[in-house]
Amino acid sequence: MSDFGRRARRANDAPTVLLQGRVSPTARDDVREAAEASGVTMSYYLEALINKLVDENGSMPLVDRPSRDRANQLDIPQEASTAAA
Repeated sequence: MSDFGRRARRANDAPTVLLQGRVSPTARDDVREAAEASGVTMSYYLEALINKLVDENGSMPLVDRPSRDRANQLDIPQEASTAAA
């Protein structure tokens, strides 16, 4: 059977774990397009990207925290108790 048109995958005996997270539709589309252009699955692409970043930087690079949406946030004092009365 030919491998034509099939995406590359890791070896069948390679251990894997689930990694999930919500991203913007744009970020997902960017990863999907890059994976398709590379001829690999999205999972394989993300793992390869992580490995490349670690190889280049010695570890995963840090990113800025997301900015808070202050317009839609309730101001709750820090000392507010979360315990039931």
